[in-house]
Amino acid sequence: MKLQVTACDIDKKFPAKTYTITASDGRSITKDLCEEHAEPFEEWLEEAEVTEAPEPECAPEAKPEPKPAPAPKVVKQAPVKKAAPAKKTTARRRPKVVSLEEIEKAKQN
Repeated sequence: MKLQVTACDIDKKFPAKTYTITASDGRSITKDLCEEHAEPFEEWLEEAEVTEAPEPECAPEAKPEPKPAPAPKVVKQAPVKKAAPAKKTTARRRPKVVSLEEIEKAKQN
């Protein structure tokens, strides 16, 4: 007789559930998690269940016709104004480097 048990990938406790997460860019990861480590995922799954509204149960003959989706509204945007051309900035001149002798000579003149 063969018995297979799934253990948590983090702390090796069991029983564990397998969770698979797939990103929109195609990457995915699969982890086996115990109740403690799966808690955040379970909360997200419960939130997803709450936000999904259950469909009302109707008799097959009383099923209402699906309403056509409203046409998307066309929103006209104002034309984009061009930015004013950047002002030319003049490069700041560096002060002239002079020696002490040159300063003394300038004082005497």
